[in-house]
Amino acid sequence: MFIAVVPLATGLVRGLDVLQTFIVFSALLAFFVGAILLVYRVSLWTALFCATAGYTLQNIASGLTILTQMLITGRASAALSEPLASIVAVGVPALVYLLGYIFFARSVALNGLLNVENRLMLSMFAIVVIVVIGFDLIIKGLTFVGIPFNYLLLLRCVHPLVCVFVLFAEYELLYAKHAEDERVETERLLAERERQYRLSRENIEAINIKCHDIRHQIRHLADGGAAVDRSVLSDIAREINVYDSVVETGNEALDTILTEKSLACSGEGIVLTVMADGSALDFMTPADVYALFGNALDNAIEAVRGVDDEERRTITLSVRRLKRMVAVSVENYYSGVTRFSDDGLPITSKRDRSNHGFGVRSMRAIAERYGGSLHAGVQDGVFYLNVLLAMPETPAST
Repeated sequence: MFIAVVPLATGLVRGLDVLQTFIVFSALLAFFVGAILLVYRVSLWTALFCATAGYTLQNIASGLTILTQMLITGRASAALSEPLASIVAVGVPALVYLLGYIFFARSVALNGLLNVENRLMLSMFAIVVIVVIGFDLIIKGLTFVGIPFNYLLLLRCVHPLVCVFVLFAEYELLYAKHAEDERVETERLLAERERQYRLSRENIEAINIKCHDIRHQIRHLADGGAAVDRSVLSDIAREINVYDSVVETGNEALDTILTEKSLACSGEGIVLTVMADGSALDFMTPADVYALFGNALDNAIEAVRGVDDEERRTITLSVRRLKRMVAVSVENYYSGVTRFSDDGLPITSKRDRSNHGFGVRSMRAIAERYGGSLHAGVQDGVFYLNVLLAMPETPAST
C-alpha cells in the first residue's frame, strides 16, 4: 500500500509549497492508519505501528533512491538515462524492502502485533510526521534554494539514518511491551504454581491419612473373620498402596510434585523413573522447586502422551550435585517434530502460541534467578531438558 500510494501522492503535490505538501503527507499517514483499522481487525496502537513503520521504510527507500541518483550524476536534481534510471528506481527500493523484511518484519509474528497496546505509539506518529516527513521536505526545499551540492549530499545521507533510528525506536517499543507482558505472565504462572503446591501438599497428606486408616480397616476385616472375599481385600489394598506410596527425595516440595506427577503418569500408562537428591535443592524456595519440576514434567507428560510404543512411554528425571552446581535432567521420547526458537527454547505445538509457551520461559527465569541456565534439545528421538543451578556459597566455619 505504501509502495504504490506514496509515490503517486508525490506526483500529485508537485506545485504545492512546503507547508501544503507537509499537510498532505501528514494527512496521508493518518489515512493509512484509518485504512488499516478498517481492513484489519486490530487495535489503534497496532494500526499506528504498522502505518508509521511502513511509512518510515518507504521514506528510507525514496531517500536512498534520490541519494543514489545524486551520487551517479553528481548533481542535486538530474535525471538518469535509461535503462539506468529504471534499474535505480526499482532496484534500490527492492533492496530496502528486502532488508526491512529480514531485519524487522520477519521478526514480528501476527499474534505479537495483535497484542500491541503501547500508547507511546501516538508519540511515534508525531515523530514520523515531524522528523521523517518534515526532514524530507526540508531537504527537497533546500534543493531548489540552491545550497552547495556537498551540503545537500550530507543531508541526504543523514535522512535515511534518521529514518532507521526511528524504525529501531518503534520496534524497541514493541519488544519492550512484549517483554513486559512476558514478565507479568511468568510471575502470574509462578504465583499460580505456588498456590497449586500448597493445595497439592494438603491433598496428598489428607489422602495418605485416609488411605492409612482404610488399610487398617481392611486388615481388621481380614483378621476378624468377616465374610469378605480376601482377594477383593487384596486388590483394594494394592490400589491403596499406589496412593500411599509417596516419593521421598529429601525435599518436601520435590516430593510433592513427584508424587503428584507419578500418579498422573501411572494413570496414563507412563513410566516415571526418578533418581533425585532432593536435599541438593534446599537452597530453593518450595514454590520455585514446584514450578520448575511441575512445568518440566507437564511438558514431558504431554510429549509422551502422543507416543504409541509402550516401551517408549517413559520419562527419566535426575537431580544430582556437580561440585557447587545442581544438575537437573529430564528426558523423554516424543512423536512428531520439535522446533526451537532463536533463543534455544522449544516452540509450543499448541495453536494459540501467544497464550502458551510461558512454562519454559518461567523455568528459564527460575534457573537464571539462581545463577544457572537452561538448555533443551533433541537427539535420536529423545527430548532432553538440562538445567544447571548454582548452589549458594556457605560461610566458612571458624
